[in-house]
This record gives sequence, structure tokens and C-alpha cells, in this order.
Amino acid sequence: MDDLKSYAEFVLGVYRALLVDCARHYPECAKEFDRDYKRLSSAIEQHGIRFTLDVMPSFRKHLDKCLREERLIPSHLIHFGCRHGEAIPRLFRGLTLRVFDRSGTLRHDPDTIAVKLLRQLLGAVRKLELSSNHRDTTRSIVGFFREDEEVIDGSLDWRCHDTFCAEDAVELAFGDSQHQVSTDPTEGTPSLVHPEHARLVQQSADLITSLLGVFDPHEWRPKHGPGAVSDQRYGSYKYDFKTWPERLDSVFPYADFAFANYAQVPLIPIDSDLHRSLSVEKPAKLCAVPKTLSKPRLIASEPTSSQWCQQIIKDFFYSRVRDTLLSRFITFDDQEKNGVLALRASIDGSHATIDLSSASDRVSCWHVERLFRRSPSLLRALQSTRTREVTQDICRVSPKLYELKKYSTMGNATTFPVQSLLFLSMALGTLAFVRGRKVNFKLLRELGQWQVRIFGDDIIVPKDCSEAMVGLLRAFNMKVNLDKTCLTGLFRESCGVDAYGGQDVTSVSILSKPSTASPGSIVSSVDIHHNLAEAGLLETAAYIRKTAEPLVRNQVRT
Repeated sequence: MDDLKSYAEFVLGVYRALLVDCARHYPECAKEFDRDYKRLSSAIEQHGIRFTLDVMPSFRKHLDKCLREERLIPSHLIHFGCRHGEAIPRLFRGLTLRVFDRSGTLRHDPDTIAVKLLRQLLGAVRKLELSSNHRDTTRSIVGFFREDEEVIDGSLDWRCHDTFCAEDAVELAFGDSQHQVSTDPTEGTPSLVHPEHARLVQQSADLITSLLGVFDPHEWRPKHGPGAVSDQRYGSYKYDFKTWPERLDSVFPYADFAFANYAQVPLIPIDSDLHRSLSVEKPAKLCAVPKTLSKPRLIASEPTSSQWCQQIIKDFFYSRVRDTLLSRFITFDDQEKNGVLALRASIDGSHATIDLSSASDRVSCWHVERLFRRSPSLLRALQSTRTREVTQDICRVSPKLYELKKYSTMGNATTFPVQSLLFLSMALGTLAFVRGRKVNFKLLRELGQWQVRIFGDDIIVPKDCSEAMVGLLRAFNMKVNLDKTCLTGLFRESCGVDAYGGQDVTSVSILSKPSTASPGSIVSSVDIHHNLAEAGLLETAAYIRKTAEPLVRNQVRT
């Protein structure tokens, strides 16, 4: 990988071009933009590239919060200081004054183009993929395990299929008193759940389960996911299953799901070494892949046989949601409706957008038991494909082998649909509670597709339900990301769409520096070039093209 100095040069080139694009919009501020470039150069020289990857995105979050609260207050971030008696930082001062006055009060007619350009400048390279240093990687992995320790324990025995009784879940409920208070110490005052609120959430979950119907694994075809697996090398033949644990076999029989036809099924004596080796349960493997300079992306690859069967359950969820009333609220393969609703909500504030931190890491077996308590067949399938343990060899101070409390990691193909349905049950129950409605099919039909939208941990609910929804999420041990949650003002964000006052102010992210060592970075640069040109940032698009083109020509010659 190129050293950070070459990255700093690339980033400075990006900002030189972006500021030229800004001057084209506001030629009267050209001198101010020249000063901004000098300030940026000085900041990068003093603090390195981390200033553009960490500090500037932090100010962008601060700016979004100030837009929601309609007042700009000091951020206390380096190089974002203000003149005496003013609230406007020196860096990007010209654009900021088009949105806020010198005292920090939001203008009556804030310039939405200036908002978009400000957010573009502050977040242009925030997603630049770089390998984190060992210290930052260690911090992330330690946080992963600390997060798991805070997860609510399940009520059933998820460790062994012999003692896991899915039918017992029918006696469980979201209203169980011991879990109606937030266990997250960072949330301050504990959130309490009204018994009627919890009851309506449970009714919503039961209604969702009834729409999903009975899960029969033989009605679906297994397949492999696109990701790596924990028990085979990359590029290995995935159809040669090295293990098939008894827990998996209890729902997905080896003879039925591991072979194309019964003629291929070997006769394996129960007391043979081969049977014993097949029955071994392999752990998932935690991996750190480049995301940002200060925080890697943690992914847990699943065992091959588990991944194979998880895809069956995933297809069941996707198909049943698509073919029922649930499609009014969730569209697993399309985020567009979430973005459209966020854009609409930024005009009149009719809806709130709620974002969660580490959502998949805080969904526990406790939640899943109550969500699908009326479907023993589905619960058994989820339990059988869930990987109980995770292994890692990256961080010395963290466990090498660890038994998970969470339901699953993002490496599990069922995690995304399960958490989406969990948050839908919470949103529907909250709406019914706030508005004094009954949870039934009539309610679902009346709500239509522009009242509640869920996509993973991206949640959109009507504004009158937003505070109750936030309280419920906290009470059920979720972390609400206040930096990206929009309850007031006219700023909204959901599923990659950032909206302010009815205008799309989404920025274009530059994900990689073009490099011959990484052909994918050149492909990415082509996409980024098109996105920048479409956004009207022609000088920046030209810079990306100028940087990537020589590398493309060199590859063609070789």
C-alpha cells in the first residue's frame, strides 16, 4: 500500500479541485476558498491525513446536529475555532455564513446548495479505505467483545439442540419485567416501557410471524453466500462440506441438503471417525478489513455448512416479506423508498429518522425468541444455523475463542432480515401505543407504505411516535446513534440519502486512491468520477479521472 504521504497528496488534490467547484458556484467567495485551501494544507501538515478522515467528519456530524437544532454552537475541534464573539468557524467560513448568521442562528432562508457543498467538503474522504493501525484495530476488537457482554441473555438454551425447546417460547413476551429497563450505562436515565406498549410490540411480532407462515426447509433451495467461510481457504470447493453438526442436522438433514441427489449420499456409520469429524461444530472467524484509518470493519466469516443453510432461511424471509403486507414497510433489496420518505420528511418534519449503533451486535437471542415465539419451526431453524462461538487471532488482549451472547454477527445471512423484522415489530407496536390503535391487519393496510419504513437499523417512523420509539429501543438494550438520529428540524438521513429542507444534500464519497496494486480502486474511481460529474462537481471529477487514467493505460500496455 502506498504510504500516507502519497495519500495526503491525493487528498489535497481532491480538496483543491472541490474548492474550485465551490468557487464556480460562488465566485464572490473565491478568495475565501483560497484561504480555506491554505488552512487545510496547514492542518494536514500538522496533524496528517487523520485530520480529513476523523476531525472533518466529526465536524460534519456536529453541523448536521446544529442544522436539526437550528443553531450553530462551538464544536471545540482543532482548526474549527471561531473569531472572538462569533460562532462561525474560520475554516469554510464563506459557505457557513450562507447557512447561519454570525451569532450561529440558522438563517430564515438557509442556502441548501451551501449546505450540500459544506457536507461534501467535510465528508469527501471520510470513507477512504485505509488499513487501520494495530492500536485502532485492537480498540475495535476489544469493543466488539465488550459490546457482546452487554447483550441480554436468552431465556431458552441456545447452546444445544437437545435442550432447546422452541415450543417453550410461546410463554415468553417482550413485556418480561426484568428487561424493561435499559442496561446501557451511557444512556443516562433508564428507559421504562409501559406494559401496554410492550404488549402491543408483542402483538406486532405475533402478527408478523403469522404473515411469514410456517417454515419448511424442504420448500427452499440452499446456496452459498458471496463471502469467505471460516473453515475453508479462500477459493476452496465449498460444496465439499467438512462438517455438518448434529444441531444443524436436526433441521437440515445431511442427506437432504448436502448433496444434489440421494445417490451421492455416503453410508457413514454413526460410530465412525468420519461421522465424529462431521459432527464437530466450527466457530466463526472474526476478521478486520479496511474501512477507515481509525476504525476497521469487523466481519465474522461463518462455517461453510452453516452459511449454506442460512441462505435458505434468508430466502424464506425475503420471499415471504415481498409477498405479504410486510412489503409495505420493508423492501430488503431496495433502499429507495427509505430515501424518498426521508426526503419528504425533510420538508415538513412529518417523520423522524432513527439510526442505531452496533445494532446487529446488540440483537440477542432474547429478542429473537420473543419475535418468533409463535413459529417453533422458524426458531428451530435459526437456532440450528446460529454459530455459537467466534475465534480471532488479531488482538492479544481479547479471547482467542469466545461464546457469543448476541444472536449473530453480520456474517450470518439471517442477521439483516431478523433485525429488520425486530425493529418493524417495535415500530408498529409503538405507533399503535401512541395513537391508541389495535394491532391487526386493518392497521397494516391503513398505514400504507409511507408511514413506517425499516431497512436493517435504518428506521423511519411518524414524528409523533419518535420519542416513544427511541425510549423503547433503549429499554430493549439498543444504542440510539444521536449523531445520525433526526427527530426535530428539517434535516433527515436514511439509507444513504441526506436531505435538508426538501433538497438532497447527499455528498459523494471518495472510497479509494487509484493504484495499480489494487485494480478494484481503479474500477471504484470510474464510478466516483461519474458520481461527481452527476453532482456537478466537474473539477473534482476531472481530478479523479486525471489521477486514474495513466494507471489504466499502464495496465493496458502490460
